[in-house]
Amino acid sequence: MVHKHYNLKKINEIAQGDHEFIREMLETFVENVTTEIARIQSFRPAKNWTAIGETAHKLASNFAYLGAQNLQTLALDIEKSVLTNNNLTGISGKVDQMCSDSIALVSELKKDFCISSKS
Repeated sequence: MVHKHYNLKKINEIAQGDHEFIREMLETFVENVTTEIARIQSFRPAKNWTAIGETAHKLASNFAYLGAQNLQTLALDIEKSVLTNNNLTGISGKVDQMCSDSIALVSELKKDFCISSKS
């Protein structure tokens, strides 16, 4: 069995069997995460940790709905580090990890559900 980086249990509970709703949720997730990761990457050169922390906060709930526990934990850890001004020297690696794992998750969802990018 192939390990998936997501779990649709929560979305399936909300959708109550409405497959079109699930697809719309996944398309919205892909679009939002792609946009927010691009925002985070634009904040990196200036080391705008506050904006990165705020964006990580937004992403955490998206990851929770998708059952991407590792990404949710990482996003919350980034947000907490920024809010407490704690371990900002190590935050860059965490941000890199969250961005690369998010991109991998988006790619997996696009492949599994035949979701095309909106441009």
